[in-house]
Amino acid sequence: MKDIMDYLKKNLGLEEEEGNDDQETIIVPEHSFYEIVLMKAHNLDEFDYALAQVLEEKNPIIMDISILEKNSTEDFKLAGEKLKAFRDNHGGEAILLCKNGRNIIIVTPAEIKLIRK
Repeated sequence: MKDIMDYLKKNLGLEEEEGNDDQETIIVPEHSFYEIVLMKAHNLDEFDYALAQVLEEKNPIIMDISILEKNSTEDFKLAGEKLKAFRDNHGGEAILLCKNGRNIIIVTPAEIKLIRK
């Protein structure tokens, strides 16, 4: 049985190399975990609160701002300006995830980079 396990480890690349014990690499993340917050912004105050949470807690937020757009187009435009200022001043990122009748965005702090594909 040991021979079979050794054979599998060798063929799968799981076999430990001898003599490299002192070259162990330890990777420690800067942030132990991220809580992704899901929310709906009903008004501009809730939108401002969400941006403050991204800055203070360093957690990304997935936010539905469709209700904000339906309730007040002025507040929706102001939220867009605040989002642009957030990106410019703090280096955070924001991407529109869905727009077919719903405006859902993800907002992240500067420490988290979003990759667009």
